[in-house]
Amino acid sequence: MPFTRLYSQCFAAPLPWVVWAALSVGLAVSGPFGSYHHLSLPERLLFWSALVGLTLTFGLALRVWFAARGLRDLRRGAGLALSVAGLLTLPVWALLRLWLAEAAPTAFEVAPALFCAGLGLSAFRLHDFPPPAEGQPRLLHRMDPAARGDLVSITVRDHYVDIVTSAGPSSLLMRFSDAIEETLGVPGAQVHRSHWVAWDAVTGVEREPGKLFLILTDGSRIPVSRAHRDKLEERGLI
Repeated sequence: MPFTRLYSQCFAAPLPWVVWAALSVGLAVSGPFGSYHHLSLPERLLFWSALVGLTLTFGLALRVWFAARGLRDLRRGAGLALSVAGLLTLPVWALLRLWLAEAAPTAFEVAPALFCAGLGLSAFRLHDFPPPAEGQPRLLHRMDPAARGDLVSITVRDHYVDIVTSAGPSSLLMRFSDAIEETLGVPGAQVHRSHWVAWDAVTGVEREPGKLFLILTDGSRIPVSRAHRDKLEERGLI
């Protein structure tokens, strides 16, 4: 699955571990939020390494989850920072209260710190997916291996795209325009505001009064809008 592959790649790189170690030591030595006066150095090192590890692990998991679903607006910048702060503020505040008692900061002080941490996580460079094999579209790497095959068509449905390959249908949560971009390497075109087809999957053309349809290898009929009929003319299909 894309999520597990991406997530394992994050922690296979040295950067998250370096950031975790540097922040843990820095916070243990400086002792923010009253921890300097209430905990010994070994206790501070244990406490902050665990807290930084929790935040880093959750933040990267959230970012990878957004990336795997094509949610580009949420995987970086303020979108990720707000998500990290919104979901972690109360758990982190509870841990601070447990360790620091009355010296712990309020939740309103914890939230901005986590927001800044989320902004830092958004700067990590993530490769969305490994490079596709030669001649294979990037879109296939988002799909379950059992559903991969020769692309036939892509259809938008609300916030999902329904993808048909020679191995069968599947759905992904992503934008239609992003899905089309990731068909690079496969000859095809958008033929309707809601449909993209692979030219090799077209087996025929059907006409109805005022309407035009492409017949594909899976037996489906894909409508062709007037704005895209010139693409069929260029290929000699009509």
